[in-house]
Amino acid sequence: MPRTYSNDFKSMLVNLIVNEKHSTIATAHQFEVPLKTLEKWITAYNKDHNVFDSNYLSPSRQIEILKKQVAKLQRDNDILKKTISLLAKKE
Repeated sequence: MPRTYSNDFKSMLVNLIVNEKHSTIATAHQFEVPLKTLEKWITAYNKDHNVFDSNYLSPSRQIEILKKQVAKLQRDNDILKKTISLLAKKE
């Protein structure tokens, strides 16, 4: 089963490597994190420095959430339109 790491832990290791210029291989070995995993974290950080913030949402995740909200609002709107038309027919 793959290990999971907290965003704080990821941020700390990336900070050691990127800002404090520690060796990637030595850091991976010292903290018992696979080198490839650490390299992925560094790549993600280089693309977006907020990637490990606790309340961070990637642009693609934001779009996904907004699309779900729009779909729900459209369904609710359709229900209201049908209800109004049914009430208008009764009068």
